[in-house]
Amino acid sequence: MVRFIGNIDAKMDEKGRVFFPAVFRRSLQKEGDEALMIRKDIHQNCLVLYPKSVWNQQLDELRSRLNRWNSQQQMVFRQFVAGVDELPIDGNGRILIPKRLQQQVSLQASVRFIGMDDTIELWAKETADALLDNPTSLGENLEAFMDF
Repeated sequence: MVRFIGNIDAKMDEKGRVFFPAVFRRSLQKEGDEALMIRKDIHQNCLVLYPKSVWNQQLDELRSRLNRWNSQQQMVFRQFVAGVDELPIDGNGRILIPKRLQQQVSLQASVRFIGMDDTIELWAKETADALLDNPTSLGENLEAFMDF
């Protein structure tokens, strides 16, 4: 199973191209997974990059939990899949972020990739800095969530 960890800053050009971090590219290649899927995160103001195999697993799980004959559940599924794009990595190791997704999360030239286990988040650098510099105590949160 592919695992992504780390924070990597990068520059996006005026066309929306950014070099996909080599360390993440190697992890994808090791798993034989060359394609990426991208969508806006459902909770945070960032984009999520899924290896295609991970996307397919999550889509299968979501579909198995939702009844296609229930209109509300069908709408949830539709909303989740409607915003996704396939994201090829070009021969130079770059990805092209669709303009509508750039606008949705206010991506500018400075971006940050954050490895999140089996997915990768793509943030506007300033937004990521503000989120990660939050003085909330990680230790206290872990203690509460892990029942120590």
